[in-house]
Amino acid sequence: MKLCCDNSSDADLWLLNSCTVKNPAEDHFRNTIKKAQEQNKKVVVAGCVPQAQPRMDYIKGLSIIGVQQIDRVVEVVEETIKGHSVRLLGQKKDKGKRLGGARLDLPKIRKNPLIEIISVNTGCLNACTYCKTKHARGELASYSVAELIDRAIQSFQVLESGW
Repeated sequence: MKLCCDNSSDADLWLLNSCTVKNPAEDHFRNTIKKAQEQNKKVVVAGCVPQAQPRMDYIKGLSIIGVQQIDRVVEVVEETIKGHSVRLLGQKKDKGKRLGGARLDLPKIRKNPLIEIISVNTGCLNACTYCKTKHARGELASYSVAELIDRAIQSFQVLESGW
């Protein structure tokens, strides 16, 4: 099994992230899944499309990581390589209150070491007729102050170690 490849055709598994806000992005996602299947690749799909529409025909039988479960990507990839289909789509909650999205301490690749973007919340307040974001990401939920401070500290540590 190859862990890293220069060419997608050399990979044993394709991990495909998605956006559901606009139809062209979703169409590209569906076409990429089809291409992977034609090449007999194992496929893990992530992001808004499977979260908002987990019963779509073109993702049946594939492993799925929802928007709040991305921190479990290694587990899902390992199980998929073993031939299992995994579906993680649940909303994270604490005492009935919806929590923010994926953990803030996940590693990031920063294009500019002097800039860090820290999300303070996830989800959406509106229900615009042209947009599926609220359906995919859920109601607005905030990260805790402690999580935000920890991420800021982590960002400064990365900055200091790189200089």
